[in-house]
Amino acid sequence: MKLSKVLSVLGAGILLTANCMSCAAGEILLHESRDFPSKSGWDIHQAEYTIFAKPPKGWVGDVMPMAGDEASGQLRLFYLQDWRDGAPTYHPFHSFVTNDFVHYDYLGEAIPTTNVDHYDLALGTGSVTKIGDTYHAFYTGNNPRFFQQGKPREYIRHAVSQDGVHFTKLEEETFTSSPADGYSMEDFRDPFLFYNEEAGEYWLLITTVRNGKAAIARYASTDLSTWELREPLLLPGTTSCECPDLFKWGDWWYCFYSTDWVTRYMRASSLDGPWEHPPMEAFDSHAFYAAKTGVLNGKRYLCGWIATRGGYSGEFKDTSTWDWAGNLAVFELEQDENGWLSIHLPDTIQAAFGDPVPLNGKLVSAEGSAEGDKATLSADRDGGALIFDALPDQPVLISADVTISENALAAGFSFGGANLARALAVSLDMKYGLLRYDATAVARTRYSIESSHISRKIDTERRIYHLDVLIDNDVAVFFLDHREALSTRIYRMPGMPWGIFVCDGEACFENLTMRLLKEE
Repeated sequence: MKLSKVLSVLGAGILLTANCMSCAAGEILLHESRDFPSKSGWDIHQAEYTIFAKPPKGWVGDVMPMAGDEASGQLRLFYLQDWRDGAPTYHPFHSFVTNDFVHYDYLGEAIPTTNVDHYDLALGTGSVTKIGDTYHAFYTGNNPRFFQQGKPREYIRHAVSQDGVHFTKLEEETFTSSPADGYSMEDFRDPFLFYNEEAGEYWLLITTVRNGKAAIARYASTDLSTWELREPLLLPGTTSCECPDLFKWGDWWYCFYSTDWVTRYMRASSLDGPWEHPPMEAFDSHAFYAAKTGVLNGKRYLCGWIATRGGYSGEFKDTSTWDWAGNLAVFELEQDENGWLSIHLPDTIQAAFGDPVPLNGKLVSAEGSAEGDKATLSADRDGGALIFDALPDQPVLISADVTISENALAAGFSFGGANLARALAVSLDMKYGLLRYDATAVARTRYSIESSHISRKIDTERRIYHLDVLIDNDVAVFFLDHREALSTRIYRMPGMPWGIFVCDGEACFENLTMRLLKEE
């Protein structure tokens, strides 16, 4: 339907009311002429993040949810602080605490680095567990200079605390790999503490390499001080792995680990195995990494970080290389009837948003119609869109059920402006069978996969998909069908128009809503 016909059907008197004072909540309104900003005053150096937390200075590296304090109603999230200041020592432990994954209290430094001649030139990932009245942190001491001197680079370290804030390092308990054990002198890190109730002993799971393949080494102890080497818990079958996490849920054991810049897991009915991979290879793309799980109010959550781009050089461009570290991100885990796991938007975050707000938009290079919270678009191979006003300066939650016609090439969301030749897209790509973002113009989505793309595989036979899009400044997570996610970062998104689009066919966006955080 042509735009002029849409206006006559819906009533120009309502459609052209710029301030929308009389429109219904969540209603999509089309306008023949509407001006959109071409530039944004947003500055990442001044940005204040809410849901995707970061410290006042620096960025969030590997996240370590604390165990052993589940009755407190809060979750303490330790992490590697990434200062990016060029200092010779780096990555001390810092922490946040939250009770809803919407509001965070930053607690500052918990475990410091030492000096360039010490094990703790840099700290690496580990785990923190409250046992009785004592907090036990097992972590990695990393000194590249040691490796250059022919010594192991990484060491297992132990620190304790009575308040969970100030930790004392136990220097005498340090240990590392041994050539006699067959483990790598360069890769021996990320200790995860686990209590095996059946055996009545603690395990430390350590990611390493043995015989050229990734291994999760296993050490056992009854006093948390002396450790006995055991056979590896499992071999994931990759050349490297990091950040192990082990827990039981119902009848199944789950072992999480990260490799190739994605977080994966395996499951088994027994700690003795056999371990098997799930049908879904990973929960998210390589923009979300090093995730481990934590428990809050009886639910289990996956906690990791979403990378910046060009942060080390200070460019912060949408075409820059993905960095190590960024913003904290938390997803809720769900177990299906077959024991496989999926992720979705946490219920506490969903509940923090209010009623849908009106959406004021203009058709650009497309034909379309709108009724209530439903919009239908059609366009040629160059693509067309319904562009909406600039994103507000606060977190937003956008949701839609997207139906793509059989012949359509792609449909999805555009960001960064009203000009489709320059806008960036997250698309349901029917040609390649992907939900993808790759810093490319909407009009070019049909041509190729760029080297910088991040993506999730989708079933193109279905043609109907549900998306929840959580946006906070330049960070966006697209939750697909309540089971997996595509996390990304779009620097040209904050304060700029956004839209929905289709290429070479028709798409229907039903239940299309945008919600803002409730006022407190």
